[in-house]
Amino acid sequence: MPVIVFALGLLTLQGGMRALAPFLAEGPVIPFAPVLGFVAFAVTGGALWLAAGPAMFARMPWPAWLALGVALRLPWLDAPSVLNTDHFRYLWDGALVAHGLSPWGPPPAAGVPPALGEAGEALREQMRFTGLRSIYPGTAQAAFGLAHLLSPFGMAGWRAVALLAEAATLLLALGLLRRAGWPAARVALWWCCPLLPVLVLGNAHLDVLLPPLLLGALWATLAGRGVAAGVLLGLAAGVKLWPVLLAPLLAWALPPAARPGAALGLLVAGGATIAPLLATLGAGDAGLVAYAGGWLVNNAPLATLAALWPAAAGWARPVLGLVAGLVALLVAWRAPAGPAGLLGGTMVVAAAVFYLSLAQYPWYALWFMPLAALLAFRPLLLPAALLPLYWLWFPMDRAGQGVLFNLTLAWGHLASVLLALRLWRRQ
Repeated sequence: MPVIVFALGLLTLQGGMRALAPFLAEGPVIPFAPVLGFVAFAVTGGALWLAAGPAMFARMPWPAWLALGVALRLPWLDAPSVLNTDHFRYLWDGALVAHGLSPWGPPPAAGVPPALGEAGEALREQMRFTGLRSIYPGTAQAAFGLAHLLSPFGMAGWRAVALLAEAATLLLALGLLRRAGWPAARVALWWCCPLLPVLVLGNAHLDVLLPPLLLGALWATLAGRGVAAGVLLGLAAGVKLWPVLLAPLLAWALPPAARPGAALGLLVAGGATIAPLLATLGAGDAGLVAYAGGWLVNNAPLATLAALWPAAAGWARPVLGLVAGLVALLVAWRAPAGPAGLLGGTMVVAAAVFYLSLAQYPWYALWFMPLAALLAFRPLLLPAALLPLYWLWFPMDRAGQGVLFNLTLAWGHLASVLLALRLWRRQ
């Protein structure tokens, strides 16, 4: 396929998604037709990108693929959020942080602090789960606060923070590829993934903060800098808690003399970013407790178990967490030395956490897909073409068929990835 045809195809499909974005506001009624069209554009774009692979980007000079990635993002800079309201909580928490108030205090339903004024009142009316305390740890809260300083109560500030995180990811990924002696086309593959602009700017999710911190921790580990590796891993855990599972892998890869510094850095940075959130767990309105005990979206095996054996769903949730921990220990024990072993082990742990999560949202794929792109590991790039099916959950759920989605379409994604992994092992 000619490069120009490929690029125009990606841009056209991205334009189709952007054109449908105004019709995809999350609300009590969500029409099926625009969601289906949006999903069709996204799946087609992901399939085109996946079929082209690193070979296509190896034929493109770096200014070309860099410009293509920028062009894919431009339509989303002023787009309405697509089937998502989480960003309203980001703006609320960011306003609290910017005004010196704790984001882990009483939930929004308890009242609007005077410092937030009428803008805060209007924001609260658009939020969901206002009866729950914030679920987001300290690193995420710092990013929310920065976004508020850049653009109070506006999405422009948060999208600017997201773009900064993407730029850092791009630079760190290029550095890791150069250190490992791998082709730069692999970072071009990630930069031009058509699902990425939708998740980072269209859905505006905070998971964009994880890749630069994880890649930074891996870079520091390969350089033998234990304190930096520990601090960056602790900051990553301050975005989502699961990166603490990577501590055994990084410790194994570090020189013995660097491990105490890494442990200290992780303890200090992780403690500072996570402790305030953990302090809310005893409250009856703790958001993290509600998530762990009640969420179930796009996890086909758990949904099937809950349908066949409802009593088992309760004990299955902590078991999934235990399995993720065991996977992390096994990976640390068996991972080979060098960049491939470290990046591959991190990818396996991140993917395991994703597929064991109670809710498998598309933006959670930002945990492992950048690593899959750097390793050119196709089975874990498949979600770029399959995860857009998730958005069909919204009209199905509004029609009372959310459980049906978890029992059917969610299996399509998981089964395809498992089949791809099976074929990879056979080859």
